[in-house]
Amino acid sequence: MKDQCQRLYDAMLSEMEQCRQQHTSEKEQIECAFRTCEMNWKKLQTLLHTYRFQSEAEEAWFFKTIKPKFTGLIEYYALVYKAALFLPDDDARDINRFWQNELQLARRFFAEHETFYKYYKAGLTEMDTIYFVRANNDPTLVPAAKAYDIAPEATTSHDHLVASIIARERYMEYVQRQLQRMTN
Repeated sequence: MKDQCQRLYDAMLSEMEQCRQQHTSEKEQIECAFRTCEMNWKKLQTLLHTYRFQSEAEEAWFFKTIKPKFTGLIEYYALVYKAALFLPDDDARDINRFWQNELQLARRFFAEHETFYKYYKAGLTEMDTIYFVRANNDPTLVPAAKAYDIAPEATTSHDHLVASIIARERYMEYVQRQLQRMTN
């Protein structure tokens, strides 16, 4: 399973690089990368549908490590695309305010999920079977399904948080680059 997942992820990254090279506008690059991520997440879901985990530890590893690598990129490109759509056109102050607000929204996410964020970033594992094994799902903790994540057999109570962490960390870097570009 690990090798299949890694090959699929590497192929997805290669396809995303092709998106960057083949499209001239940022919006086209974002759309292409988003579609690529969605398509590869669907391939991974197909693989997951037929795979039987050998242990709870393997299942927790998959939902903590592998799935969020795919879904985190989907979420990241959704954030970037939304920003591209709503970015003010001309006024530098409005643009700066927009990016500052985007940073605040991302920071608010980390503050709201501080306990889990610290757990995840510290590389802790003692709660992994609770957080990342489907049989242990607490339905009150599973949020409303995201468009890419509606299959209950491919969801745990916390994998969406890992995906959101990955997406927002990457998005904060993107926003900071945009702010840096404005000051140069």
